[in-house]
Amino acid sequence: MNKLIVISAIAALSSGSALAENLNVGGAVESVCEVSNIAATHYFPALALGNTKTVNFDLKCNDVDGATLTLTTSEGHLQNADHEDRGVGYTAHLTAGPYDFTLSAENGQNDQSAFQSNGGSNTLATTGVTGMIDLEVTQTPVYAGTYADTLMLTVTAN
Repeated sequence: MNKLIVISAIAALSSGSALAENLNVGGAVESVCEVSNIAATHYFPALALGNTKTVNFDLKCNDVDGATLTLTTSEGHLQNADHEDRGVGYTAHLTAGPYDFTLSAENGQNDQSAFQSNGGSNTLATTGVTGMIDLEVTQTPVYAGTYADTLMLTVTAN
């Protein structure tokens, strides 16, 4: 009987309940959604119908849902420095990887935009894509003077 009590005591001491813990493992990757390597000033020395300029840039966005690219004209045309209603129209055609759209800035209406959204891709997230904006004067300038507009390129993660 003594042996049975000792064996029961040893069994009771060694059969404790098992304990389990959950470990949460995670991390974060910083968001990168940017346009780079773009020259800020582009000038037509002799402004005329049909003149063109090409603006090159690099685009990278590591958002899994992709990005939206937007072109916005602040003046709605190339505005004459002496009279804001006397402008010259132009278009801005953007291409970059899967992006392909055109902004028409021909009527002098401020803050017009054109945009396109695309899903994420390994290329856009890792190496990025090269892009270009082809500017073309679409109206004949009538008045002497200098003309200007601010064209803004924005990239936003989706």
